[in-house]
Amino acid sequence: MRSVLPYLIAGAAIGAVIHGLVPTEFISNLFGSENWWLIPLAAVLGIPLYIRLSSMIPISQILIMKGMALGPVMAMMISSAGASLPEIILLRSIFKKELVFTFVLSVVAMSTISGFIFYWI
Repeated sequence: MRSVLPYLIAGAAIGAVIHGLVPTEFISNLFGSENWWLIPLAAVLGIPLYIRLSSMIPISQILIMKGMALGPVMAMMISSAGASLPEIILLRSIFKKELVFTFVLSVVAMSTISGFIFYWI
């Protein structure tokens, strides 16, 4: 529990900041509609974020409470956990550029597919 607790607290803090400072209208107007293109957009926007699995629940809960549709939330959370910017930088130092690009593309594709599954359900 000690290894996960800091990330849960960080996720709750980020969720609290989103809940307290980001206007509900902003999130619901930007990501609240049922437009299909919001899911791949959220998947791409999730890549630069560094959201650990343990902090995904509080952050996604706040985003849903603010009016963000479930498909984009899931796409963003999966892509940010699958390929964060620090991870991409580390992989770039080990692997060729083409392999890193393929990895990022596969993470975005899988998170987009997952977002569409939640969109249709």
